[in-house]
Order: sequence, then structure tokens, then C-alpha cells
Amino acid sequence: MGKFTKLARNRIGSRHFTGFSILSHKRFGGTCAPFGCRWPSPWSDRFSAPAFSHLQGDPRERVTREEKAASDRLSGMKGTFSSYLMTHNTKVSIYTLALGMTWGVGTMLMLFYNGIILGAVAADYLLAGQASFLVGWLLPHGSFEIPAILIAGQAGLVLGGALIGWGSRTSATARLRQISRDLVTLIFGVGIMLVWAGFVEAFLSQYHEPVIPYSAKISFGAVELCLLALFLAKSGSQLTGAELQTRNSNLR
Repeated sequence: MGKFTKLARNRIGSRHFTGFSILSHKRFGGTCAPFGCRWPSPWSDRFSAPAFSHLQGDPRERVTREEKAASDRLSGMKGTFSSYLMTHNTKVSIYTLALGMTWGVGTMLMLFYNGIILGAVAADYLLAGQASFLVGWLLPHGSFEIPAILIAGQAGLVLGGALIGWGSRTSATARLRQISRDLVTLIFGVGIMLVWAGFVEAFLSQYHEPVIPYSAKISFGAVELCLLALFLAKSGSQLTGAELQTRNSNLR
């Protein structure tokens, strides 16, 4: 995993995809409803599926209904639900990476669309005065799921950059061969993150007060996010002998 974190930090294109993703998640968050797009998304397919029909109504009604629920709507289905989330989100991530073959344009559109979907849902609940419910619902699994999608987007932009080859005199084939292992490492790390996110979403995120206090869910999600940030920042930060030798040779 050290190589994964090093690539997530250092691969060319990270600055561009981060800025774009923040823009799409926050600035354009409340504008998705009129468009009715059908791009693959960790969130859009769930909101339109019959199992998630409860997300299409008034947020206040949903919060009241779920806080007063006398039965567990996921009883006997948590494993299946968790597996669905893991596989679906991994497919979306692979698709986001593969869209780098459009010279990165498709990857950027995918990130933009996912940001709009998530932002629209957030705006809907915030305007309804359900901030605690929203954060308690999304943060436990979103602290891993959202960074995973962004890293998949980073991998897609790395692929697009290799195809474009700015300032490079090597052939496209050589550039693609050079990044192939890095892309596999990045998407493998993304898959591991999404397995954990799917488990948390099925077994924790879908349960609300009074079953699980929002403060406990928010605290759990915040701890997850901090640990993930620390892991991505520190793991793999030490140079190996070969890397140190290469760096020293470049300095000569």
C-alpha cells in the first residue's frame, strides 16, 4: 500500500483533478435535478433504484420516518447490500479511469457529474434543515468513498496525460507502458477503499437516531477521514534504495 499512497500523492494531474472536483462538488452542487443525466455514479443509480425510493421524497419526511422506524429495513440483507455497494462503486471507479482514454475529458465529466449529484443531495437536506442527519448519513462511508472516486479520477487523468504527452518526445506506446503499473496500483488501492466504504455504509450509515446517535456516527466518520489523510500523507513517504540512487544520480 506504500506504493499506492505515494502514487496518490505524487502522480502528475493531482492538482488539476483536485481543484476540478472541489469546484464540481461545492459550487455547482444544487443544479443536477433539471438535467436528468444517466452517467454511472455511486449515488445517482442508488437514488433512482426502487430500494432507494425513500431518497426521492421530502428530506424532512424521510428523516422523521427513519427515526421513528420500528423495524430494520435491511434485516437479512446487509451482506447483499454491502456487496452491491462494493461492486457498483468499483465499476464506477474503473469506468472513471477508463474514460481517461478520451484524453481525460470523459474523466473530468464523470467527476463533474458525480459532484453535481452529491451536491444536489446535500443541498436538498441542508435547505430542509437536516444537516445533522446528512453528515451522520454520508460521512461514515463517504470519508472513504469520495476520496476513492477522486483517486480513480486522478488515475484517469494520468492516463489522459500519457496519451496527450505534453512535452514528451517518447511514443504514446512507451508512455502508456510507463504508467500501466501505476494505474493498476491506484485502482487496486481504490478497490480496497471501496470495500471498506461498502461495509460501513451497509452496517452503520443506514442507521440513525435513536439507534445510533448522530454524534457517534459523525465522530466515527471524522476519525476515519483523519486516519485516511494521515495514511495517504505518511505511508510510502520514505525513499527506497533504488529511488534514492535515482534521485542522487539526477542531482549530479
